[in-house]
Amino acid sequence: MRKPRVFPEQRRRTRRNDEPRPHRMNLRLGDDEKAAIEAAATLARKTPTSYAADVAVAVAVGRLTPIPTNYREELRELVDARTALTRIGTNLNQIARVLNSGGDVTQEQLDAVLERVSEAVRRVDEATVVNMRRRRPGTPAY
Repeated sequence: MRKPRVFPEQRRRTRRNDEPRPHRMNLRLGDDEKAAIEAAATLARKTPTSYAADVAVAVAVGRLTPIPTNYREELRELVDARTALTRIGTNLNQIARVLNSGGDVTQEQLDAVLERVSEAVRRVDEATVVNMRRRRPGTPAY
């Protein structure tokens, strides 16, 4: 009996279930821009043309909002601060459980949690100030 052949996974064009796209638009791209779209399309398992069309339409109709490069660091900081606050909440719940069950919590443990709270709040405050400055006309956002 013959073994079935195993083929590597191929990127195939899929049929769209919605309306076909009869209209054509041409774009002019630089080498770096073309390479970026091709790389993103590969990650999305789409053709570069399909990827560019999907992203352009999503931005145009408001389903996708691009993040300017200079705001990415601010967003990353907010995400990191949110993660820190979630961890702090977990620590506080653990301390409360120990105290409610009659256990003891050391001053060192409380100080460590309070230090993390202060640091996370400081980071959120800084990101908030940057965001507010950016929204205020004539104020540099740094």
